[in-house]
Amino acid sequence: MPRVADPPIRVLHHHDANGWWAESPDVDGWSAAGDTYAEVVKLAEEGVPFALGHTADLEHYVPAGERTV
Repeated sequence: MPRVADPPIRVLHHHDANGWWAESPDVDGWSAAGDTYAEVVKLAEEGVPFALGHTADLEHYVPAGERTV
């Protein structure tokens, strides 16, 4: 029987006056913060698999109407 793929890990991005930060409802206690959206995406791509102990596909979510550049 073929292996069923794990669902992607959700990463929720937030923006405030101090920069960007992210969290995941799928990874207890994980978060990352940075000056730019791109920086936080990179931190997520590195940090979430490390926190889980295995590779993972990520789905990035940004609040509606928020610009990432």
